[in-house]
Amino acid sequence: MGTKDVHLAKTVLYIHHKSSHAKFIIVPLSTLKQIHAIDRANAVRVTEERAHKLQEVKKKLVKQKNITREVLAEYLPSISWIKVVKQADGAYIAYEGNGRLAAMQKVFSAADGVNVEVEEYYFRNPSKIIRRMEKIRKLNGFID
Repeated sequence: MGTKDVHLAKTVLYIHHKSSHAKFIIVPLSTLKQIHAIDRANAVRVTEERAHKLQEVKKKLVKQKNITREVLAEYLPSISWIKVVKQADGAYIAYEGNGRLAAMQKVFSAADGVNVEVEEYYFRNPSKIIRRMEKIRKLNGFID
């Protein structure tokens, strides 16, 4: 387990300890950001498999516009939902479901106008958690 993993684990614990509540919302796929890279061999393989599954039903999903929890469970099954925290600029950082997110972003462009149902976590003051999440994104090469 490396430094990035330790920071991520501590941040996830912090989110679940400090959040006031969570609720399911539907957001544009283009507003979702990964917190960590998909760079381990198994994660890369699974993400590619998921992207392939999505490619097979892309037209259907673009027509539907909303990738709901039910659709995610059917095509990209996992033990948890895609979990996010909203940034001040209206974007969302996903701290759970990054492989599924990467697969969707590989298949769908912003022009497809696809939305995704996610579980958003809320905080009285989200600035500290956003700073922690941005630090992890930086460690993973998403921010200069």
